[in-house]
Amino acid sequence: MKYRFSFFALILILSHCASAFQKQSSEADWPKLTQVEQEILKPTRWDIGDTTVSNEDRLDLLIPHVKNLGNVYLGVGSEQNLTLAAWAKSDFIYLMDFTQVVVSANQMMVMFLKESPNKEVFLSRYKKENQAESFALIEKNLPNPNHYKQIFTNTLKFVKKRHRTNKITSDLYNYKMFQTDDEQYAYIRNLALQGRIFPVKGSLLGDITLNSIGDTLKKTGRTIGVLYFSNAEEYFKYPPSFIRSIKNLPVNESSLVVRTISVKQNKFPWSPGSDLSTSIGFHYCVQKVNNFQVWLSQPRTLRSDIIMEEGGEVDKKNGITIVTGLPKS
Repeated sequence: MKYRFSFFALILILSHCASAFQKQSSEADWPKLTQVEQEILKPTRWDIGDTTVSNEDRLDLLIPHVKNLGNVYLGVGSEQNLTLAAWAKSDFIYLMDFTQVVVSANQMMVMFLKESPNKEVFLSRYKKENQAESFALIEKNLPNPNHYKQIFTNTLKFVKKRHRTNKITSDLYNYKMFQTDDEQYAYIRNLALQGRIFPVKGSLLGDITLNSIGDTLKKTGRTIGVLYFSNAEEYFKYPPSFIRSIKNLPVNESSLVVRTISVKQNKFPWSPGSDLSTSIGFHYCVQKVNNFQVWLSQPRTLRSDIIMEEGGEVDKKNGITIVTGLPKS
């Protein structure tokens, strides 16, 4: 009995050591996720500042779908990604955008997270009366500070409005998000402090950044948890570069596409209250990434609305579609 106990004790010790080593190795891999080739951005008509925040006012509809998905988060746009990533408890966040103003605003936002011990201080960084202190942090932490000061000035009114809207919607629909909840803010800030929020330059239609992220995730043994497109897909049919990049992403059975759509309102009604902050509302949609990859393997030209119509269950009352169907052969 003594030897049997010693044997099992040894097994438990070795198992614990292996688990601890695996965790340390996993944590040591985070910097490797930033080794991504990025596209060179060109000026666009969207480089004015209003796209540095979201106007999707019913993200709360996504909570039951993204909750605790973990793994790597990849999304386009800005602060709304942190809201979704906090709900998902993502391990690492790629903030990708094809406009320099959003990429720079995201870099500044990550810096403010690091420099703000709580949500109240973080939100105060974007108040006009605290501009001198915010500029001092920019001088201290960011290269080419004049560029970021200009970004701050150009985007301030949009960011302040978004922060107000986030408070209104979270109260109205009774949910928590990282700007209103201490625990969620601490989670997101900890990711920032550990270098696990990484703004990147890239377009969904490009053939460099998105594809390189897939390669990097494969090399590091990571998988996508949430893939967030916002409403970008309504502007294009899926080109070969996009299809290749999406099919190159490593996923598991729970990996989820999150998208919105503002067009074809007769088929995809806007969610009630989704037009609170602007005159445009949105319909929300979720789809497993592996399902999306199957659709992208079809030898025909596709758009997101076609997939939603042919493969989705449309909840017109709440304004959300869940795509589970596969393409018909």
